[in-house]
Amino acid sequence: MRKKSIHATNFRKVLELFRDDRSEEAIHLLKIIQEDYLELYSENKELRSQIKEVANILDLAECMDFDGQKYWIKEDSDITGPYCQVCYDKEGTLIRLQEREKHWECYCCKNLFAKIPKGITEEKEAPATKFKPPLKLFSSK
Repeated sequence: MRKKSIHATNFRKVLELFRDDRSEEAIHLLKIIQEDYLELYSENKELRSQIKEVANILDLAECMDFDGQKYWIKEDSDITGPYCQVCYDKEGTLIRLQEREKHWECYCCKNLFAKIPKGITEEKEAPATKFKPPLKLFSSK
């Protein structure tokens, strides 16, 4: 990788070359500066695109809700899905599951996801455990 020519001193050098009637050298240096500028512009554009893509992925990840076997996207009051957990976790792709009578099916990876009746997956309070007194390992006589 060559050293970039876009620097204030190089623009000053171009100006000095023109003042000294060395226009061919000045034009050559301007072409080098222009090439470097275009290269930096392309790199900057690509990096901005990557940043935008990462931001979109992070925004999506914040909206993802996993119900134990498949993903749903929750944005405000809208819920879309379900989406295949296997495809999302492996490839990062959102594949909408197809609803069947007793299961959901992924056309991409062919996995099946059982339909769980509502109320089964809701967290229930754990039953109160009875307090057991500690065991006495040594008896006192």
